[in-house]
Amino acid sequence: MDPARIAQEDDKFKPCVRSEGSSLQGDVAIRRLEVVCAALVVLHLASGAPLSWAQSPYVLDPTREVVLIGSGVAAGLVAYGVHDQAVGLTEEQVAGLSRSDVNGFDRGATYQYSTEADELSDWMVYAIVLSPATLLMSGPVREDAATFGVMYGETVLLTVAAVQLTKGLVLRTRPYAYNPDAPPDSKTTVEARQSFYSSHTALAFASAVFMSVTFQAYEPDSPLRPWIWAASLSVATAIGVLRYTSGSHFPTDILAGAAIGTLAGIAVPALHKVGQGALSVVPAAGPGGVQVSFRMVL
Repeated sequence: MDPARIAQEDDKFKPCVRSEGSSLQGDVAIRRLEVVCAALVVLHLASGAPLSWAQSPYVLDPTREVVLIGSGVAAGLVAYGVHDQAVGLTEEQVAGLSRSDVNGFDRGATYQYSTEADELSDWMVYAIVLSPATLLMSGPVREDAATFGVMYGETVLLTVAAVQLTKGLVLRTRPYAYNPDAPPDSKTTVEARQSFYSSHTALAFASAVFMSVTFQAYEPDSPLRPWIWAASLSVATAIGVLRYTSGSHFPTDILAGAAIGTLAGIAVPALHKVGQGALSVVPAAGPGGVQVSFRMVL
């Protein structure tokens, strides 16, 4: 077997640690959230626990949850398969990279590189992913903890699955690969071709928006609502900035991640909403194939 192929396979089982000359590996830990969230949601549905309390603004439906979870798991499995087939850049390809080939809006990111910013963004994204748990201090949220937890698990699962599948298909070279300040061996890894779009930013905005939207539904009269929006979105934005200053992502990667994360944070609660603001997905078979329409109760 080719020694280079053996080394590539061994890298899949190495711990996610940073050392001098190593590649940025934060996305590996984020991918593991997908498996954890899927398992927690499935365990809850299998337990037979109540799907919601009587006055919850949200309700679970077994069929819908199976579709959402199944979609996330399926996309995740495809993403892992795609990642297995991906290869890093060769030294010759890295040497041929030119900042002039990057569009003007994104080019500034190629001058950025900071392992400290990268590590800080990891810790911050872990914190914001856990932050919705603080809403359990609210009585209405605590009484509806099962439904709240399942919705959040689906939000994280779908966000991570979508971003990892996109990364594996697009294979956009990260900004630090253009930067002579980055260690040479970090530029030839598969991870160096996982720029579009930012999983840290997507997950941060999904968590922030989910937290803010659901708190507003459970506590519509609370004076804390604007503060939760401001605080959570500020942290999510800071994570996006750190992904830029670390040299891990271009501005367009970060903006796309913020948009997709925001969409997930809004859409998943809306699909479970009761009454005003409820979103439904209606599939229909026609002569031209299957069509899907979206309806929202206003």
